[in-house]
Amino acid sequence: MCKKFVKGCVCSVILFIAMGFVGSQNATADSMVVTNFSPAINATEVCADTKLRITFNTTPIIATAGTLQICKVSDDSVVWQLDLQTMPTDAYGPISTGWPSVYRINLSGLSLNYLPYTIVGKTLEIYPATRLSYNTAYYVKMTAGFCTDAGGNISPAITDNTSWRFTTKASAPPADHEYIVASDGSGDFCTMQGACDAVTDNDSTRTIVKIKKGTYRGVVYIPPAKKNITWLGEDKDTTIISAFNRESFNTGWTNRMVVGAKADGFRMYNLTLQNTTPDGGTQGETITHEGQTCIADNCNFRSYQNTVLSQGQEYFKNCYIEGDTDYICGYGNAYFDKCELRFLTNSSPYLTAAGTLNGTNGFFFVDCNLTGAPGVSNCWYGRFFVGLGYEYSQNVYINCIMPKTLITSLGWNSNGLSDMTHLRLWEYKSVEPNGTPINVSGRLNPGSKQLTDAEAVTWRDVNNVYSTAWNPKIVNAPTAAWLPVPADTATGVATAGVTLTWVAGAEATSHDVYFGTAA
Repeated sequence: MCKKFVKGCVCSVILFIAMGFVGSQNATADSMVVTNFSPAINATEVCADTKLRITFNTTPIIATAGTLQICKVSDDSVVWQLDLQTMPTDAYGPISTGWPSVYRINLSGLSLNYLPYTIVGKTLEIYPATRLSYNTAYYVKMTAGFCTDAGGNISPAITDNTSWRFTTKASAPPADHEYIVASDGSGDFCTMQGACDAVTDNDSTRTIVKIKKGTYRGVVYIPPAKKNITWLGEDKDTTIISAFNRESFNTGWTNRMVVGAKADGFRMYNLTLQNTTPDGGTQGETITHEGQTCIADNCNFRSYQNTVLSQGQEYFKNCYIEGDTDYICGYGNAYFDKCELRFLTNSSPYLTAAGTLNGTNGFFFVDCNLTGAPGVSNCWYGRFFVGLGYEYSQNVYINCIMPKTLITSLGWNSNGLSDMTHLRLWEYKSVEPNGTPINVSGRLNPGSKQLTDAEAVTWRDVNNVYSTAWNPKIVNAPTAAWLPVPADTATGVATAGVTLTWVAGAEATSHDVYFGTAA
C-alpha cells in the first residue's frame, strides 16, 4: 500500500514537470510556474459544485484579457467559459455601472453581479457560474497570460484535454437531511449554495448542513421553498462565509447581502458571515432575513453598514455583531440575547434603524454588551427616517452593559422625525462594565422611557416579544462529531461517569485538557 502511494506521487510529479508547470526545470524566464491544481490532476470524486484553484510560485495578478474553459471530455463541449473583462470600480471596489454581463450568476432564480475569481496569496480561485454533471470527466483549458506577476512574467497556457483533467462524483449525495460542506472537496459539496440547492422544497423535516473549517466565498441565496435548514459550522471564527457585495454592486436590500434567507426555520450555529465591503462603501449586509423562526447562535456578523437586516422573525444568542451605520436594521422582530454589539468607527455610528410597523414589535437587546473600537464614543442606539414608517419604531435595551461615553446622552437620534409620540424607545438599567448605572436623564423626549421592574420582566420574556407562539430558548442546538463533549465552557457537568470526546488536532502529538469544579 505504501509502495503504491509513493508510486502515484512520483507519477504526478513527472506529469507536472513534463507539462512545464511545476519546478524550474522547464520554466522559461517569462513563465510563471504552477505549483498546484485543485481539483488535482486526474482527481476523482470531485464535487459537482467545485471551485478551480491554481497556485503559482509568485503572487498572480489577473489579466484583463484571456479565456478559461471547462470542457467535457466525452465530446469536447464547453460547459463554462470565463472571458476576462475589465472590471468597473470606484474607490471601494466593483460597481454595477458597466458591469460585464458575463460576470453574472443565477442563484436559485436570483440573478446577481458576482466576482468570478479572487486572488488568495499565490492562488487564483475561480468560481464557475454553472453546476457540473455527476459521473462526468472534464478538463480545463486556459490561454497564456491569463495571469501575470509583479515581474511581468505570464502564466503558461493549458491547451490539451489531459493536462488538467478530473472526474466528478459518481452520483449526487442521497437526500438524507444531512450534508457536509468542505472547501477542500472532501464533503458532499464545496459551496454553501450547492448544499442549499440540494434541500428538498417545502420539507417539514429539518436538514442539517455541517460546514467544515474554511472560507466559503460567494453570495448564498435561500429561497422561500428551502425551509428548515440548519447550518452547523465546525468553528465560529474559522468557518467563514464571505463575499464582496453592496448597494453600488447589486442594488436593493434583497440583492446586496452575503446571505439572503427567505425561508422559514433557518438556523445558524458556530460560523462567521463577513461582507468584505470596506468602510464607506455603501450598504452591505451579511444577512437579510425575511422568514419566520430564524435562530443564530454563537455566530459572528462582520460588516460596516446594515450588517444585519431583519425583515422577519429572528433570535440571536451569544453572537458578535459589528458595524458602523445602521448595522442592525429593518422592519422585522428580533431578540438579541447576550450578544456583543460593536461600533467600528465614529463616522456615522448608529446601531439600529428600526422601521417597526404599527402594531408589531421591533428589536430587543437583552443582557447585551455594547462595545467600541479604540477611540469610538458618542454613538447612538438608533435613528429614524421621515416618510418611511419609522414613527412606530421599537428599540428596547434591557440590562445592557456599555462604556460610559460610548452612547450619547440622547441615546436615539430623531433625525428630523417630527412625530415622536408613537416611538417605543425603552431602556432598563443600563450600566458601565464596572456596574455603575449609566446616566439616562438626558434621553430623547418624547419617544423614550425607562422601564419599570415589572415591565422589564415582561419584555425580557421571549414569549411576549414574538407575535406567534415561539420560544427559541427551548430549541436545542445540534451536535456534530467535531464538537467536544462536554461542550466547551459547559457548566453543571456531572462529576462522575464523564466521557471526554473531541476531534484530534491535525498532526497533534498530544492534547491538554482543562477543567475545573465549583468545589
